[in-house]
Amino acid sequence: MVSRIWVLSRNPVNYVTYHQRTCYNDWKRKHCLKYHGIVTPDRLISHLFGPVDGRRNDAFLWQESNLLQILEQHAHAPDGTPLQVYSDPAYSINSYILSPYQGARITNNQKQWNKSMSRLRIVAEWAFKEIVNTFGFLHFVKNQKHLLQPVGVQFRVAVLLHNGHVCLHKPQVTQYFDIENINIIEEVMEDELLEPPSLSEYFHY
Repeated sequence: MVSRIWVLSRNPVNYVTYHQRTCYNDWKRKHCLKYHGIVTPDRLISHLFGPVDGRRNDAFLWQESNLLQILEQHAHAPDGTPLQVYSDPAYSINSYILSPYQGARITNNQKQWNKSMSRLRIVAEWAFKEIVNTFGFLHFVKNQKHLLQPVGVQFRVAVLLHNGHVCLHKPQVTQYFDIENINIIEEVMEDELLEPPSLSEYFHY
């Protein structure tokens, strides 16, 4: 699942007069930094791109992250079949990216598919919500001063620590994924496909 997150911040007073638009997001109406990431079914944030200035749009994130090239290189089943990630409509549709059906005339089957996939995408949103809940200072806007503090680095470190927490506590999210008909890897139990690595495996000890 591809998802986006905004890390809210404030520009320092002596800087905001000249460059306040750099990190200002018109949709959020706040100063922020912007990321996107991929959350895999084991609940790890397996890809994170950012930060970029909050004024940048989704097309800029997509272009600068080279996500399509990364997926083309790495997202394949053993038989070569492309593996796809699910995103919101801001991203394109191709052999590696899926997004919801759009428009006023979508069929009932398409509506049901959108509903089912939206339920799965909640898992990705939870991952980012857990980060700001666990590391509350990331959500304390008055203390996040862009250019005076390494706000972007702080969030990336928080993602790394979040993944370590997932490896240790192995959250149960298997109920959100129906994989009984998936046969990607022979002789692998279904639960193992959703099992995060051990902490030592994750940090390559």
